[in-house]
Amino acid sequence: GDEAEAEAEAEASGSEEAEVWARQLAEAAPVVRLEGQPRRQRHGWTVTWSVARRWLGSYDRLDRVQVGGRHVYCRRGSSSRVLWFTAGFWHFGHIQYLGSQTAALFVADSAACPEAIGEEGVWHVGLPSRGWAPLHELRVRAGAEPPPQPRPLPSAMLPALVGLVIVLAASTGLRVWLGSSSAI
Repeated sequence: GDEAEAEAEAEASGSEEAEVWARQLAEAAPVVRLEGQPRRQRHGWTVTWSVARRWLGSYDRLDRVQVGGRHVYCRRGSSSRVLWFTAGFWHFGHIQYLGSQTAALFVADSAACPEAIGEEGVWHVGLPSRGWAPLHELRVRAGAEPPPQPRPLPSAMLPALVGLVIVLAASTGLRVWLGSSSAI
């Protein structure tokens, strides 16, 4: 009676979780990025950030490589820095440690893909001869780093720029019109 119903319910719940996990793995982003902004300290960035910032950037999924049943990602521009999953933890580390629990950064989370790591997941950075330190500001997001955006020209520079165009035009013999689309 009640025991059989409870077992059937647990089995159905487990298969739903397995389906969600399989779907997340299948839909894993082809590129992820490790990002974060350090909190400014009174005497500059902490030692923690000086280590962690070396790992920031975009990582491409290696489609034919999996460790721990999840995709492995390789840092753009570096064949030695990778992201992988092992034993309940996501790791950023050097390729020679791929599949092990030796890493520069780790977070305890069993997400199917790194972009699905929960907001409550706290990355930890390994500090030489100091152990591990939490970095709450680090996150893995889907997608590559956005290209740098051009900064808008400060409005205070506009009169000087217009003056420069007029001087250049006059010195080269070009005719310039300002403000109207009608011909001069």
